[in-house]
Amino acid sequence: MKTITAYAAKDLRIEDRDDPTAGAGEVLVQIEAGGICGSDLHYYQHGGFGAVRLKEPMILGHQVSVRIMALGDGVTGLSTGQRVAVSPSRPLRGLPVLR
Repeated sequence: MKTITAYAAKDLRIEDRDDPTAGAGEVLVQIEAGGICGSDLHYYQHGGFGAVRLKEPMILGHQVSVRIMALGDGVTGLSTGQRVAVSPSRPLRGLPVLR
């Protein structure tokens, strides 16, 4: 899969990463639509905003709608193929996918 990773101000890289899998209690999703938000622009233009600064490479793209591709053991109430929105305020282990 491909990711857009911010390393520093004006340093974005499109990178190839291994495809993730859904572990126990996790859901594997694929991005269907996404947008660029103000924080993404600040990471690109200035390396962060306010006191928030890039300290290590960060994969951008947190305001997305996705389709569920796989369910890990113990996940209930969701189904493969279902479209869902991702809350940008909750951390994800998985990586945004560009296809």
